[in-house]
Amino acid sequence: MKINHMIACFIACFLLLFWLTCWTQVQPGYVGVVVDQLGSDKGVEDHELHVGLHWISPWKSVYLFPVFEQNHTWEADESFNFQTSEGLAVSAEVGITYHIDATSVPLIFQKYRRGMDEINSVFIRNNVRDAINKSASKMKIEDLYGLSKEAFFDEVQNFVKRDLQPLGFFISKIYLIGRFHFPQNVVAALNQKIEATQRAQQRENELRETEAQAKKLVATSQGEAQCRILEAQAQATARTAKASADAQAITILAEAEAKANKLLAESLDENLIQSQAIKQWDGKLPTYAMGDKMMFLQGVR
Repeated sequence: MKINHMIACFIACFLLLFWLTCWTQVQPGYVGVVVDQLGSDKGVEDHELHVGLHWISPWKSVYLFPVFEQNHTWEADESFNFQTSEGLAVSAEVGITYHIDATSVPLIFQKYRRGMDEINSVFIRNNVRDAINKSASKMKIEDLYGLSKEAFFDEVQNFVKRDLQPLGFFISKIYLIGRFHFPQNVVAALNQKIEATQRAQQRENELRETEAQAKKLVATSQGEAQCRILEAQAQATARTAKASADAQAITILAEAEAKANKLLAESLDENLIQSQAIKQWDGKLPTYAMGDKMMFLQGVR
């Protein structure tokens, strides 16, 4: 009986340990994929395991997938090599930031049967490489060397999103690490072209400045000439106005004198004349007299 009791305890402990080992914990930021390896339903189960403890049958396996934002880079030997529209070789170190939709994890595992490291290094890399080749085939080397780098990676990102988002990969950003790597002779030629363009732009700016100064001088001269013309016109107008006013004043004075003389002539009669003569007589008789009227030929002042 004692032996049977020990065997029973041993079996109970074994079952307890076996039961405990069937528990699987899913950490925050991960989801689990269950693969059934027995029975008619063997294969990837269509539901995912979320954070917490889950009891999994011993004939089932659990694979954990991260669903938080991930960042993966391809540098050094993993960098991308591609060609521009002119057939010139370029290389670049590229990074990607993305996350996986939790509900899509079973489908992703069922499709690729690989973990995230292999998916990053093979599947996602291949999609990024194809997108880079498509975009680079439409761009010139000087576009990548200049201000079109952002436009280039925007197009690459759109290509990758179009292919991966329906599968549950949500791309946040695809970016260049450092700079593009061009052949040295291409870099030298591009630098010479940029310098020539800058010198031409400088000469054009100097020419525009000279033209602006010349136009300013012409405008100043025209303004001064116009001022002199206006001043001369004003002086001529003033002289004309003064002459007209003087002539008008003389005319008015002559007319006034004529009117005064006319009024004086009209107001004179013989009695008034004789009265004025008497007032001015000095008492001396005139030398000559004619008729019955007295004529004052002398002495009248």
